[in-house]
Amino acid sequence: MGHIERKKRDQENIRASILNAAINLAKSEGWSAVTIRKIAEAIEYTPPIVYEYFKNKDDLIHEIIIYGFQKLRQMGSENLLKTTNPKEKLLALSLVHWDFSYEHRELYQLMFSLERPLPNDEAEKGAQLLKDIFNRISGQTGKELDILIFNWVCLLNGTISMIMQFEKPEHPLEEKFALTPRELFMRFMERFVNSLDNQK
Repeated sequence: MGHIERKKRDQENIRASILNAAINLAKSEGWSAVTIRKIAEAIEYTPPIVYEYFKNKDDLIHEIIIYGFQKLRQMGSENLLKTTNPKEKLLALSLVHWDFSYEHRELYQLMFSLERPLPNDEAEKGAQLLKDIFNRISGQTGKELDILIFNWVCLLNGTISMIMQFEKPEHPLEEKFALTPRELFMRFMERFVNSLDNQK
């Protein structure tokens, strides 16, 4: 490996270390506690090294959000290969969001925070795929199709947020509804997906 390739690899590794350190700090202390100084300490570099890769904390957070959407889209793409049925594809995508939100809770909360705008470029990358799936299920096009997709996104994120908020160890949802939180979520999503037939 030549000097240029080695330097590029080292830079990519440092950049990945910075992102991972920020996410790990958020897991243990929350996003408000994430600072450039703490990240530098975690990766055993000085703060100026971190600033070589990110202008400031906002720049770093924006990059983490993009990373989160890329990871979510990758997980979705892998699951879509498992079936050709459009309803099953939509339910699989819904379940990917659920699993992602629980496996990467801090990252998910950051990605869908009201304080930060969605990265439009990343959102657009999955839009055409969703339009095709929704069109095949509902037969809708144009604005009506956009409304259905927006409805799904709202139901998806709203349900995940509410279940997270109400899922307490002292009052488990499983006892209240006789369903695990994941099963409860899928019950809502299945009802929504089945209602799309009525749009034809």
